[in-house]
Amino acid sequence: MFRNDTALGLWLFVAAWIAMLACFSYIVWRDGGIPQTGRWTWPLLGGFWFAGVGIAGWAAGFPLLRVELNADGLRLRERYPLRATEARYRTRDLVAPRVEHARDDDGDARYDCVLGLPGPRRVVLYSGADADAAQRRCEELAAGLRHHCRGFSG
Repeated sequence: MFRNDTALGLWLFVAAWIAMLACFSYIVWRDGGIPQTGRWTWPLLGGFWFAGVGIAGWAAGFPLLRVELNADGLRLRERYPLRATEARYRTRDLVAPRVEHARDDDGDARYDCVLGLPGPRRVVLYSGADADAAQRRCEELAAGLRHHCRGFSG
């Protein structure tokens, strides 16, 4: 079984943000506003809620991934905060895992271990700044596919 649980950190951060915002909102409501901001209290607070809900929606689009290998192929489970999906892929439809090099928004190198699926679909099982770690993860996945999935030659 192979997993990518990096979305969990993002979900926890957003949950903490919303929880702090809820506590702060309660304090502002209880005290009748923030004296220093005057009539801008509620629009400012509304802006933080607008941003918080938007970021929560964005973060909810990142799944926890779980890949289980079997003789006929693999099963991919994607778990989102409010739903889960599961798909099965046959061995003959799988593309060998590979390392993809990219740059993040700051221009720093990022290496992804990517498993290709039918069509344009791809699953990132590792993403980080360490090229060797990405390569090791791809090699582990390829070895697992060769061992568990009949007919996989990638």
